[in-house]
Amino acid sequence: MCVRPVPAQVEGHSAKRVAEIQQALQAGELQRADELLQAAMKRLPHDAELLNLEGVIAAQSGKPAEARRWFQESLRWNPRSLGTVENLIRLDMDTAEKDAAIRREARALCEKILAATPGDDESRYQLATLLAWENKPKLVLAEIARLSAPARESTPVLALQCAATAADGTEPAAATAVKALAAKNDFSEADAEECAGPLRAARRTQLIEELYTAVASHHELSAGGLRMLGLAQEANAKLPAARQTLEQSFAAGGGKDAETLIDLTRVALAEADKDGALGYLAHARDIAPGDARFPYEFGMICAEKGLYGEARKALADAVELDPQNPDYNFNLGTVISFSRDPSEALPWLQKFHELRPNESAGELALGATYFRAKDYENALVWLTKAKNGARTAAEAHFYLGRIARQQGRAEDAIEELKQSVAVDAKEPDVLAELGQIYVTRREFADAEKELKQALDLDADNYAANFGLLQLYARTGDARREAQSARFDEIKAKKEAAARDMMRVIQIERNVSDKRP
Repeated sequence: MCVRPVPAQVEGHSAKRVAEIQQALQAGELQRADELLQAAMKRLPHDAELLNLEGVIAAQSGKPAEARRWFQESLRWNPRSLGTVENLIRLDMDTAEKDAAIRREARALCEKILAATPGDDESRYQLATLLAWENKPKLVLAEIARLSAPARESTPVLALQCAATAADGTEPAAATAVKALAAKNDFSEADAEECAGPLRAARRTQLIEELYTAVASHHELSAGGLRMLGLAQEANAKLPAARQTLEQSFAAGGGKDAETLIDLTRVALAEADKDGALGYLAHARDIAPGDARFPYEFGMICAEKGLYGEARKALADAVELDPQNPDYNFNLGTVISFSRDPSEALPWLQKFHELRPNESAGELALGATYFRAKDYENALVWLTKAKNGARTAAEAHFYLGRIARQQGRAEDAIEELKQSVAVDAKEPDVLAELGQIYVTRREFADAEKELKQALDLDADNYAANFGLLQLYARTGDARREAQSARFDEIKAKKEAAARDMMRVIQIERNVSDKRP
């Protein structure tokens, strides 16, 4: 902490003694400074300048509360001591960002200094910083405008100006401030960090990338700085660069930051690299085995890949770690519902319904699971509820139509399926189901219309291709042989996919270079 110079003679003690104390402080000789000060205090215990020096020694000794008491005592004996006011402001600035009471005190002290010396750049800058912490960007910019020209060009002021212009929404000014900062040789990661928050809030990710790229051209970024740069690159759709930067961040952090692995997982998925995403998550699970997010995300990606055996295992781990999480229970139940015994899924789907009783998704999942288990009585109960939900109506009507068809109620089946199409006209399975019903009713023109519409939406749809084969067989169509070959091809793919669904995958990763 700096000490303001004192006049040649202050209340009976010589400037020489004060100068000796100041020299000892500047040399870091706190013990000697304190010895000299205590000797002077015996003669003048209420001298404001000596009390101020007591505060400086306490501050440099890491005793901020004690320092505050000395500075306030000094001001009690000499309220006009600008040196003491400045020292108290510097002390306040350490905690003012998160302490509103200290911030108010520091602001009042800055205004006191500026009332006496309007050209004091340090106090003006401190006041602008306090206003930034109060989220008053217009006032910050007004104070910056009152600084001297050299002060306005300094790196700390440019960083403050950049943050204020971003918070104020003055986009061209923010870009100008970023360019001015990037050109500074002393521009540091701490300066970039000061700007990053407001720039992120303003969604100016391009400017964040420019800032951290500029810092990296002068200094090696920390793990946190690399992560910030990587996230900005991701937001700017520079996925390969983002992935490389985030891997560097992970390595710089000692290979133990699971949150960076989550970032890498997200980037890998954006690049359609699901295997890479699984590798990152597997590493994250090793680092933080008690965090349910990692097995959950791992399981969800496995489910998307059709690896239901591994998905079930991972999602079960997530539920074990966080049994009251509705989403975990829902997705575990959904995956199990596609197994050989769908009824095994019911406990987790019922748990989801207990946790979120008003969500129709739970009703639909229960109805669909009872349908797969061939328990049509219970399926009807839940599907009838689910058809009233805006997001679940189409699928609920689809299952209700399939139940009606299984029970020989063809007219009811057609009506339910048509209601499903009315809600969602682009679901090939519904159109294929309708087409197959029309085939059995020998309504061939309607059958061909529905089946062709289904295939237009999904050329490899199993049910639609099977229905078309049935149609050609019943009508003696010459295209039957070609459709039979086509259906055999699709059937083989489905059987291969079914085998893959149940296999357990092994994730390998290269950790020799501290990369996931």
